[in-house]
Amino acid sequence: MKTIDEQLEDALGRVKQLEADALAGTTLLNEAAKTSGDLKAQAVALIKEKDALATDKETLALANGELTEQRDQLSRDLATAKQSLTSAAGTAEELTKAKEQINALSGEVETLKANAKTAERIAAERYGAASPEPLPVTPRGDAQAATLIEKFKAITDPKEQTAFWRALTAEQRTLILNAK
Repeated sequence: MKTIDEQLEDALGRVKQLEADALAGTTLLNEAAKTSGDLKAQAVALIKEKDALATDKETLALANGELTEQRDQLSRDLATAKQSLTSAAGTAEELTKAKEQINALSGEVETLKANAKTAERIAAERYGAASPEPLPVTPRGDAQAATLIEKFKAITDPKEQTAFWRALTAEQRTLILNAK
């Protein structure tokens, strides 16, 4: 067994050890409290960041929806433009063909005009030169049509013209219409 002094020394050593342990525990508790505060601040920051990310996610989702809608509209516009281009190309081809037809018809008209002048010259040479007064004939050579046309032109009242026209036979109407 130990003496009282030894026991007292052991007790004092234990007290010092317990005081050191208490001081170390207090230091650890202070550090734990500080670390806990830091962790709480980090947790609050992370929660705020999470909320900001959620808001950003919603904003990005809305922007993605708008961009998708714009892309779809642009796709529809592109399809319409392609169709218009195809139609315009077809119209351009038709226009080219029409121009070719116009050129061909213009050539035919010029030929017909030349032939008509030649026929007029021939008629003038054959029939006009022999008589001092020209005969009342139409370009087709029909004297009756010329008389009917003169009568019709002499009437100035539209009602009388209509009555005169209705009184004509189908053959006489044809003569007048062909003579013009």
